[in-house]
Amino acid sequence: MSKTLIIAEKPSVAREIAPLVNATGRRDGYMEGPTHLVSWAVGHLVGIAEPEDQHEAWKGKWSLEQLPIIPPKFKLAVLNEGRKQFAVLNRLLNLDEVDTVINATDAGREGELIFRRIYLMAECSKPVKRFWANDMTEEGLKKSLAKLLPDSNKRNLGLASFARAEADWLIGMNFSRIFTIKANSLVSVGRVQTPVLKLMADRRREIEHFVPQNYWTVEGSFGKGAAPADEQPEPPFAATWHQPPELNETRINKEEQANHIVHECEGKDGVVDSTTSRKGSTKPPLPFDLTTLQREANTRFGYSAKDTLTIAQALYEQKKLLTYPRTDSRHLTKELFAEILNYFRAIYHLYPDETVPAVGRIRDGKKFTCVDDKKVTDHHAIIPTANKADLDRLSAEERNIYDMVCRRFIAAFSAEATFSSSTVHIVVEGHTFIAKGKVFKDRGWLLVEPWRAAEDNPLPSLRKGSKVATEEVNAVRRQTKAPAHFTDASLLAAMETAGKFVEDEELRNAMKERGLGTPATRAQIIETLLSRHYVDKDGKKLICSERGLEVADIVSALLPEVASPEMTGLWEKKLKDIEAAQYTYPDFMREIRTMVSRGIGHIKGRSVASIIVAAKARSMPAREPDGKCPLCGGEIVEREKGFSCSRWKREDGGCLFVIWKTMFGRELPPEIIRELLETGRTAEPLDFVSRAGKPYTARLVLEEGQVKPEFVNDRAPRTHAPERETSSGNEIPDDAAPSCNTGQPLEEARFAHNDFSAMQEQSEDSETPPPGSEEA
Repeated sequence: MSKTLIIAEKPSVAREIAPLVNATGRRDGYMEGPTHLVSWAVGHLVGIAEPEDQHEAWKGKWSLEQLPIIPPKFKLAVLNEGRKQFAVLNRLLNLDEVDTVINATDAGREGELIFRRIYLMAECSKPVKRFWANDMTEEGLKKSLAKLLPDSNKRNLGLASFARAEADWLIGMNFSRIFTIKANSLVSVGRVQTPVLKLMADRRREIEHFVPQNYWTVEGSFGKGAAPADEQPEPPFAATWHQPPELNETRINKEEQANHIVHECEGKDGVVDSTTSRKGSTKPPLPFDLTTLQREANTRFGYSAKDTLTIAQALYEQKKLLTYPRTDSRHLTKELFAEILNYFRAIYHLYPDETVPAVGRIRDGKKFTCVDDKKVTDHHAIIPTANKADLDRLSAEERNIYDMVCRRFIAAFSAEATFSSSTVHIVVEGHTFIAKGKVFKDRGWLLVEPWRAAEDNPLPSLRKGSKVATEEVNAVRRQTKAPAHFTDASLLAAMETAGKFVEDEELRNAMKERGLGTPATRAQIIETLLSRHYVDKDGKKLICSERGLEVADIVSALLPEVASPEMTGLWEKKLKDIEAAQYTYPDFMREIRTMVSRGIGHIKGRSVASIIVAAKARSMPAREPDGKCPLCGGEIVEREKGFSCSRWKREDGGCLFVIWKTMFGRELPPEIIRELLETGRTAEPLDFVSRAGKPYTARLVLEEGQVKPEFVNDRAPRTHAPERETSSGNEIPDDAAPSCNTGQPLEEARFAHNDFSAMQEQSEDSETPPPGSEEA
């Protein structure tokens, strides 16, 4: 009798599925029933083979001659820790009685990779169906078993999973090795890890180099005037001076000006120049995706991104109280919405006051922004399941996460928060003070998440022309603030938008496709940086370490595209395009192979030690020009072609500072160079000639150890200046960026061994055969 083999990602999931197909007989590594066998992986059982197993030339001690390591085809290998369970799966996949295989690994890119590698390694060619579950309750599992998908539906997801893994392997193996060899210490480079580290290094430097500036605001306190004897007097209200004529700036840069305004307004009555009132509303939030859940949990409870994912995964997989957590969608399907009241019934006993208004809106046929099939791809938003929760059986952390998800779910179907806002302009001796107030009419969804509800801030009833008493006016000294250190919450937000800090919800959603990593992988990236000591944790703060700064500087200087959040975000977008059949696996891998080959060729002849010295010099406090080296304080000596630091280019990697005697198309006399070193700039403009042969005039300035032109007239546009010509540092050539050509949609076909091998062959990069091969 023929049987169907179901392969889950974990034993716990297999145990949940087995009874539903009557596979109750326990065997070594699987369960058996009359019609089904149910087994499992234990995470990744198969991975890409190590370089020494890919080709003989890559065995032994790491060396520059071995690089680049670019296999024409990637060989797979069974991981040591997975050998026993792979042997079980290999035997089951090749049993004559098994005629169909069901892929029941986690419903995402990584789950797809786990199954397809096992399937390829076992050289199986039996037909495959896909089990795709958002809900791990018994009812949810039954629905998924009843609606198995054709394997071809997820074929492009499989291709994207292989592309992601192979790109990460190529970048990690090649660039980690070459930088480790060059720096003579272990340097870890990753496709997502490195640009995230660069974000954090830039933030630390921005904070360290920040110089606070004083500024002042003028704050007033005003009273409506004496109230009738039988009425309670209204409390005074606050208003802030605004800069004319636009009235959109409150900052005053000089204390004298602020004190002058105070002196003119003290003790003088004010007159209401205008009053405006408008109705406003705050829309309810969308349900959580994983990233917004992690950010919220970090902000409210201090949970790390990893901890939040672990808790949410347990609530999904073990407690059956949450839907699939590794999602990047904040929307729900119409199909799920048709059963939404079942989900509300499950949480009513915990939130009776909050659920009733939301259910009433659903029954009244209201439209909800969160219900949109077009914005749900593989998984819908995280919501509570239809199982009732017993909070006594949850840990404190699980209760917190479950409560957050339930409240956000209810809030998404609750009414808008409505309010009335008022603005009053008061003129005192020609100076305009503005007061703003807000009174909530209906707190709506804010009642469901009460920690968000703002207090009412009413203003007294005033008319244009009314007089108000100026009770107090003060000049308040303030300071500009440095950017805050990253936390898990703010770093996740930066990763979501590839480092572009975007507050607007719609724009942030549009940029998600170009984020760094995926919701499922971002927590692990943070943990990797912590484990490698590239990042330190101080309470909630995530701070780039000294070692992290050094690694970020090295990679940024020699391989800017790999350290670029924008470039890596573009790669992530292309992986999603592969999933959507809008780009191809061969095209993506061809780009990565080309980039790796060029990058290795570019780095081989470069000095890493000098970059480390320069990076450390940049980290030192800024020095005033004094005739000494502006980077390290060393002595300046004259050489044949320029004036440089006496520590310049020693064998152990010296200081990079130099001012060439010929720069920007002309010779610089010694007196000009001395002026630059002593004052940091030339007093008089000089005549130069651009590379295009056009004249221009500029002063020279010395900034961060580099000589730059400062243009003083319009004889030549700025674009004619030699922008890349500076006095120190290594010039990075403009290597061609990966191509953006979009491939044709992939044909629907079975994802078997020969099929995938053909796709690999299409992606081979002919200019880089393995070292030691006949072609080499």
